[in-house]
Amino acid sequence: MKTLMNRLPRWPAISNSSSMNLKSLLFALAAGAVIAITAGCGKGKEPPVGTNAAPSADQLKTDAGLDGHWEADIAAEGSQRIRVTLDLAKNAKSEWIASMGVPSADKTGMAVKDVAVNGTSVKFVAVDLMMTAFDLTLGRDGSMKGRISSPASQSVEFKRTGEAKVELPPTSPAVSKELEGDWEGSLKTPNGSARLVFHFKKQPDQTVAATVDDDNRVGMPIRDVKQTGQKVEFAVDAEHSTFQGSLNQASTELAGQLTVGPTPMPLTLRKKSGQPPK
Repeated sequence: MKTLMNRLPRWPAISNSSSMNLKSLLFALAAGAVIAITAGCGKGKEPPVGTNAAPSADQLKTDAGLDGHWEADIAAEGSQRIRVTLDLAKNAKSEWIASMGVPSADKTGMAVKDVAVNGTSVKFVAVDLMMTAFDLTLGRDGSMKGRISSPASQSVEFKRTGEAKVELPPTSPAVSKELEGDWEGSLKTPNGSARLVFHFKKQPDQTVAATVDDDNRVGMPIRDVKQTGQKVEFAVDAEHSTFQGSLNQASTELAGQLTVGPTPMPLTLRKKSGQPPK
């Protein structure tokens, strides 16, 4: 199934080359373009056996762990190669957190979800890069090699270039009881329709956890949720889209406009059955 961006006509060319680089990367990922990352395949030697044996240089690199600022070059459209960054670290609760960036587009703090670390391996989903899944393992040479899927599986190699500086997306304040729950609707585009389901759930810290599912992906984060009376606004970074709309008086419909890239489209969401307004 295609993403919303693929259902729409291509974005028009713009003069800002940095923005164009990022869009080229996004379209390449969405289409499952070939990722060509050259990676050294040499393996380090095992440390000498013995209680007094010093660790090898390769072992010291591995012992440095997964946390840090990492960089990789990913092939975009044509012969373009786009550098992406990954910042990976533990928070105060010893939970692994991460963010990504695209230096050529001056983008940092791009959202990452589902970070899972197992020994020297890490898996995560790059929300702002078309929900691309990464599966990486730290090698003896100190680099992280693995695969990405977007949806095709391709090789990638990250090299550590500094200390981690994770930038997490800001939280959004809790929404009203009327907006809490699950909302669904069908978005009509020039290339077909797409079913969308939005979820809003109040958290104990008085923030809202908000996500959206489409025909192909589940749990895409929603950010910048803002409710002023009946008016509702939010953004979906995975689709580079924003929504503005209003609840009806019965709080059963949320009607407005979803703008994907430069393209505005009407969208009416209805509260799913079994969830009457509170």
